[in-house]
Amino acid sequence: MAAVDAAFVETGRGLSRWRDPHPNRMPLDEEYSRVTNPQRWKILAARSEAWFEALGAAGLAEIEAEAEVAWQEPPRFPAARTIRAVPLAPGAIPLVVAMTGFEGVEWPAVAIGAGNPADVLEVVPDCACDACDSGSQDALNVLDEYVICVVTGTYRKLRRGRREITVYSKDRMSWSGFDKRRVSLGRFVRGRLTTSQGIPDGRPGRLRLRRFVGGRFTASPTTITDDYYTTTNDSTRQLKFRRLDTLRRAITNKLRRGGNRRNERKKTEKILARPKRWNQIHGSSWLSGNGQQ
Repeated sequence: MAAVDAAFVETGRGLSRWRDPHPNRMPLDEEYSRVTNPQRWKILAARSEAWFEALGAAGLAEIEAEAEVAWQEPPRFPAARTIRAVPLAPGAIPLVVAMTGFEGVEWPAVAIGAGNPADVLEVVPDCACDACDSGSQDALNVLDEYVICVVTGTYRKLRRGRREITVYSKDRMSWSGFDKRRVSLGRFVRGRLTTSQGIPDGRPGRLRLRRFVGGRFTASPTTITDDYYTTTNDSTRQLKFRRLDTLRRAITNKLRRGGNRRNERKKTEKILARPKRWNQIHGSSWLSGNGQQ
């Protein structure tokens, strides 16, 4: 990191850092559709270049300044330049950084990738609008974290069907696709499907909807309230029942999510211990090739 910081003094020369523009207030509405001075995000490209210089100077990797990279799925923006570091340590995976042009673009950013073909770990910033801007240091820290997880060999991604597990460090991982699929009752039972607000949709079996209304006891649109329906015309009872139902569902959903989260983590840990029939991107530490620790 000391070598990266030293290189950054040169690669970032002439670029300015900035603080969070709204530390004690909510962003203004007009800030969500505005990108002020996209050129300032060149600081991310400068930090990336500092990483490549430090890795090359330490003898840890060969640097390809203008690389032709194959992607599993390309970044969400057109890349103006792509740099790749190919590690010299046995079993280590390459590091890739793709950059936008930073002149007159709506989304100035860099994408950090790993492997060959490369898999996108993260795009920094995730959104460059003024409302989402939390200062240059936050973005630089995110970039460092993702590069470090590749260089130290802690990065690991597993895929199997729609399920996916990503490990960034010993204390940080994510997973998706382990939730149970919902079945559309409109394919099996005669009746109508409704949206989450209870309004008849009229397209059974085509959307992931929350509530099935039987053909015989359906509620009319005049008796429908937000996410709750009833066949009584007593407005006082409707309001009372709706509040109780909302509270009950909120508590139930929170408990259910907590339990599901714990169960999913246990499944994830078992898979990581024995990833049989999983496609995996993983590599050793770059530091193991020359005796460094």
